[in-house]
Amino acid sequence: MIQTFKSEILKTEMANDSVKLLKLSVPENFQFKAGQYVSLSVPFEGKKYRKPFSIASFPGKEKAIELCVKILENSFTTDYISKLQKGEKVELFGPAGKFIIHKDSLEKDLFFIAVGTGIAPFRSMINHLLRKGFKKRIILIRGFRTEKNSIYDKEFSKLADKYRNFEFYNVFSRPENAVFENKGYVQNFLQKYLPKNFSGYVYICGLSPMINAVNDKLISMGILKERIFYEKYD
Repeated sequence: MIQTFKSEILKTEMANDSVKLLKLSVPENFQFKAGQYVSLSVPFEGKKYRKPFSIASFPGKEKAIELCVKILENSFTTDYISKLQKGEKVELFGPAGKFIIHKDSLEKDLFFIAVGTGIAPFRSMINHLLRKGFKKRIILIRGFRTEKNSIYDKEFSKLADKYRNFEFYNVFSRPENAVFENKGYVQNFLQKYLPKNFSGYVYICGLSPMINAVNDKLISMGILKERIFYEKYD
């Protein structure tokens, strides 16, 4: 059920120099599906603007959600968010969105591709799937500019250690480590990590140029467009 509600900021944390993590309270009757988003009301010049952000936490009993926000220069939205502190109240709208795990996907291997904060809905989806006993293979490719931009590293490492059917790989466009193996962009590593004769489903999240490049590459590799789902952050 989509609703507008007041939320208290329970925790804030900078994941790195440009990504802020927010933990926010939600009403007792708030329920969402992994992959959905909420919109945050942002005041600017006497008006309120709704800005959508994927829910980075996974469905559970806790009456709170987490957001993962890229702080941009010259953006009234992220300028507002960058100043938010624990204890402040904000207005949220949601949950909303259809970027969720397709029911047919639950019987197939899954391949996730994200760049930057596009990892947020996949953090929700992958945690939820694994905790619910999903047994098929899950492969995640995460793209960042440098090692310092990477987020949720320890969490995904723990998941990979705990669940034998989950694996993830990092791709850095400008790695600080001169001998880092996966230097470049995520679309350059699809052939390396996508299993041969892959018959599962692919989920992509990030900015349009990346999504378009990955989508074209996947189709050229024989992946049916009906098995590709994506959400654009621009």
